[in-house]
Amino acid sequence: MAINNPLTQLTPRQREILEYIVSFQKRVGRTPTGPEIATHFRFKDPSPAYQHLSLMEKKGFIELSRAGQGKPMGIKLTDRAQNLFSTSWAVLGTIPAGPLSEVLAEETTQRIDRIDDLIPDLQPGDFFLSVSGDSMIEAGLVPGQYVIVRPGLVPKSGDICAVWVEGQGSTLKQVFFEDGVVRLQPANSMYKAQVYPAEIVRVQGVLVAALSIEKFRRSSGRT
Repeated sequence: MAINNPLTQLTPRQREILEYIVSFQKRVGRTPTGPEIATHFRFKDPSPAYQHLSLMEKKGFIELSRAGQGKPMGIKLTDRAQNLFSTSWAVLGTIPAGPLSEVLAEETTQRIDRIDDLIPDLQPGDFFLSVSGDSMIEAGLVPGQYVIVRPGLVPKSGDICAVWVEGQGSTLKQVFFEDGVVRLQPANSMYKAQVYPAEIVRVQGVLVAALSIEKFRRSSGRT
């Protein structure tokens, strides 16, 4: 399952502009104008701001209303952009902490609400995956847990990451970068490490937190 995070379609500057538009709207009650964006990012004139905005519109994050010469261009955040910065977080599917041959669940539309009250350092673009398999149990990751993955974080050797291996699929493993190859290390003595050429491995995000949600049957009768 290739994990497609919409924010990866934006350049770093476009992402900063989008985050600024969202924060400005929350603070002021409207979206900023092109000149206000240019001032905030210290552009010499509004032209670079409008160029970024036009590209962001093509990518589906904003809608621009062009009222005519001499009138400011209106900016409206699309539902796609609003959802990225909402207080609910997408669960993109199930990722195996086990053999790569395991079948992944289809991407779901499930969302976890208000989780940012428990994990205050969540960032826009973070997403949740549900763990299946037992290859990471010695790292405390068990089937049914939700893991929080951050796609914009640069992975380092030893990080636990969501990884896509060409021709194999996705998996959750500790990642080590070694002389043109990537070693995927399980945290379970029953599993062996797998080594792949670096060109067929894509790190989709770094695990930054994990949580489990225990379900208990509520008694409907007398105690």
